[in-house]
Amino acid sequence: MSANTVRGEHARAFVKTFNGICQWNNPWDRWNDMVNLFAISIVNQVDTHLIEEREETYRRIASKYKPEEFKGFPKLFLQLVMALEANPWQDFLGQMYMELEMGSKGHGQCFTPFNVCRAMANMSIQESLVREQINKKGWISCNDCACGAGATLIAAAERFRDLGINYQENVLFVAQDLDMTVAMMCYIQLSLLGCPGYVHIGDTLTEPMAGDTLIGGSDGNTWYTPMYYSATWCGRVIARRLDQCLRRIPERKEAEPPEPERKEAETGGKGMQLSIFD
Repeated sequence: MSANTVRGEHARAFVKTFNGICQWNNPWDRWNDMVNLFAISIVNQVDTHLIEEREETYRRIASKYKPEEFKGFPKLFLQLVMALEANPWQDFLGQMYMELEMGSKGHGQCFTPFNVCRAMANMSIQESLVREQINKKGWISCNDCACGAGATLIAAAERFRDLGINYQENVLFVAQDLDMTVAMMCYIQLSLLGCPGYVHIGDTLTEPMAGDTLIGGSDGNTWYTPMYYSATWCGRVIARRLDQCLRRIPERKEAEPPEPERKEAETGGKGMQLSIFD
C-alpha cells in the first residue's frame, strides 16, 4: 500500500515507516512483531507478574532485525501517539491494519468503521441508565466480547466524554478477542487513551470471562491497562478483595443446649420426644 493513498499526515508517515522496515520480512510478521513490542513496552511498566517471560519475547523479536531496522519500531510508536494526540477518537491501528491489507484473505478480518461504532455507542449508551448505575456503586463496566482493535470501546469512551462522565474514574473497559494480534492492538489503544480496564485473549464462546468483573483474570492471557493501576481503581479492587475475604469467614453460631435439655424444652419439660405420627 502506497503512503500517498492513505489519508492523514500521521497515517501516511506510519505506512511509509512500516513499509521501510525489513523489506524482506513478511508484512504480517512485521505487524505482529510491532504490536507485541508496543504492548510489552506498556504492560511491563505496570504489571510485573510475567515480566521475565515478556522481556524474553521482546528480546526474541528484537533479535530478528538489524539495529537500523529495529529503530523503525520506536518511530512507529511515536507516530501512533501523535496520531491519537491529534485525534483521540479514532481506531488508528484498525485503520492502518486495513490500509496495509492485513485483514484480507487468510485472516478474514474486516474492522467496523469508526463512524458506525460511534453511532452504535450513541444509541446504546443511555445517559439516565449510566448515571443511575454510577450513583449506585460508583462505576460501570463497558464490555466488548469481540473487540478487534477496540473501535467500539473507543467510541464508547467518546460517548461518555460527551455526556460529561469521567470515563477514567467511572468506567471499566473490558475486552476480549480470540486473535492475540488484534487484542494487543485494542490493549495498546485503550492504554494510550487512558481507559482503565483489561483485554483478555481467548475464545468468547468456549472461554467466556467469568467471575468478578472488577478484578478480571489472573492468568497471562489478561492484560491490564496502566490506568487500571490508578489510585481510584486500585482502591476499588482492594475493597472488593477485602469484602470477599470477609465473606469467607464463617459466622460464629451460638452453642446449642445439650440434647436432653433441648428435648425437654420441646415437650414442655415432660422428658418425652414428640413424633410426627402422634
